[in-house]
Amino acid sequence: MSARAFLLALLLSPLLALAQVQTPPSATASFNGPTLAVLLANRPAHIEQAQWLAMMEKPVNSSLYPLRLTQATLDTLNGSALDRRFNYIMGR
Repeated sequence: MSARAFLLALLLSPLLALAQVQTPPSATASFNGPTLAVLLANRPAHIEQAQWLAMMEKPVNSSLYPLRLTQATLDTLNGSALDRRFNYIMGR
């Protein structure tokens, strides 16, 4: 039985190594206009714009960092055009 387990582990190890390889972010991935405006308005001052946008392209970050919206923002932007991947919070 241990020989089967060893053979299975030996066959699966290349698959596990391939699962750890990170794919580079695509340069063509972009946000639509309203989403880009909200992202730039929510950018922290200590993070550069390019770094912030690259960080928010990752699905994990887009769901962890909620973006704050105000009623004035929704009056000037089309709220239905905002990207659904992000979490939005209404603020004052």
